[in-house]
Amino acid sequence: MTTRRDLLRLAFSGGLSLAGLAACGADGRSTTSPTSTSSGPLTPPSPIRTPTPDVPPRRLVALSSADLDVLRVLDLEPTAAWAVDGTGPRPWRDRPAPPSPDWDGPGAPSLKSLLPFGVDAFVMAAADATGPELRAYERLATVIVDAHGRPGWREHLDLVARAVDRDPSSAAERTGSALEQWAGAQRRIGVDALVVVIGTGARPDTPVATLAARSPFGAEIRALGFDVDDRPEPVAYRDLRRPGVQVVRVDPRDGDVVAAVRQPSVSSLPWVLERLVRGRRPA
Repeated sequence: MTTRRDLLRLAFSGGLSLAGLAACGADGRSTTSPTSTSSGPLTPPSPIRTPTPDVPPRRLVALSSADLDVLRVLDLEPTAAWAVDGTGPRPWRDRPAPPSPDWDGPGAPSLKSLLPFGVDAFVMAAADATGPELRAYERLATVIVDAHGRPGWREHLDLVARAVDRDPSSAAERTGSALEQWAGAQRRIGVDALVVVIGTGARPDTPVATLAARSPFGAEIRALGFDVDDRPEPVAYRDLRRPGVQVVRVDPRDGDVVAAVRQPSVSSLPWVLERLVRGRRPA
């Protein structure tokens, strides 16, 4: 049986920001862990070194899974990439992983580990970097970030495309069409709200935790016109099910789903939304 320790390790190694984490203990009862919350918007250095249209950066290093995905859909191969949840194969990626800095320490890679790549710009609009880390990267090269914090998938795509002088329209059209089809299919079966349950499964009376509506994934669901029902404390699974509410589950053991929910991107968001609702209907 999966232990509470195992579930905590898997969820937090994936970096999920949760309203809480429900885990099944050795006695089969639900337990909860303290919440893990993402940091607020980063404030870019001032003045910040930003890309210019006449000399767009070419040697790019992506510092999150979502930033890597944006470069890939713009048909750019980064010089290197690093992400807390890895840069290897995912169902939404069709190319081998790029080189990665020699770094296995806590937090984002050190500048020393990144120097060998001769960086023109760090693509880190979705990176979980601290303010001091951001300022350190800015001293080495241009940083591509959003002054207002982590952007949604479309703003992220446009931000990076402008910085690297690429046309985002084709990628935006593909993702937008896929998301519209998903949203339309959900509305046709009567869905107007979603609950994202964190855990490996639950009986009707099992208390379960839910993903915060303010999380990046929750924000993407709300942008599609659906409410996100989250609860500050675990509640019985049966209490989440009601007409018009689609209850979906993120299994902390599923690395692909965890990565896509943690950092939804132009390429991972349509995939994970379809995966989560497959075979499910509202109450």
